[in-house]
Amino acid sequence: MPPEALQLSARLAPDVPAATGNVTIKIGDDMIPICVTVPVEPTSLEPLLPVFQGFLAAMSDRAVGQAEAAGRQVSCKAGCGACCRQGVPIAPSEARDIAAHVTAMPPERQAHVRARFAAAKQALAAAGIAHGPEAFNETTTHARLEFGMAYFRAGVACPFLEDESCSIHPVRPLACREYLVTSPAENCRWPTMDNVSPVRLGGSLSQALIATEAVMDGHGRLLLVDALDWAAANPVTEPAHNGPSLVKAVFDVLAKLSDV
Repeated sequence: MPPEALQLSARLAPDVPAATGNVTIKIGDDMIPICVTVPVEPTSLEPLLPVFQGFLAAMSDRAVGQAEAAGRQVSCKAGCGACCRQGVPIAPSEARDIAAHVTAMPPERQAHVRARFAAAKQALAAAGIAHGPEAFNETTTHARLEFGMAYFRAGVACPFLEDESCSIHPVRPLACREYLVTSPAENCRWPTMDNVSPVRLGGSLSQALIATEAVMDGHGRLLLVDALDWAAANPVTEPAHNGPSLVKAVFDVLAKLSDV
């Protein structure tokens, strides 16, 4: 019996024309059917993020199930914020979405969060860690790993980390959702290639989104710590692609990455 289609929907503003369609995404050896509702008119990617977040949740459930069947348990849990001291890569649409989330906060809370972003950037500067789009777009895997470890050694917490838990968990970036391990939680406080065992999802939706946006509008990988400044300097332009074409573009890239 084929699996029931996963129901996914974009954030739809009132009176925005939308369409619902069925598609099957291949991840590894599995075929995942989805039923997705998106705007039919030109749109930015931000309203489509819930579609990708929902699909990534299905990818994670699939991968966790496979890990548990092999006798490995995921050790990630609330209160373990070691991974929240990494340089988190995000897509431009995620930067704008995070900035909009902060802007919608009550004034006192918003000021507190913005101060934490400023403090994080000051701490990175004091540690000699360059950031911004130019600093984080290294072209080789080795260079990215070196940058990531230098960032981690600086010990700068994500501005949204509070009491060792994510304060924006429902809207956290895709990269954060992809990071799951079955190794002891304490190992993530000083990760290496040997002591951390990540759960393999079969493909990276965060990388697919970043790659799609880099081709479509020329903006590539960003750091979460730069999200507010980048979004303020790069407001949304007139959309050129409709919802179905954007979703297809991202999932096409994901399918290619899952074959690597």
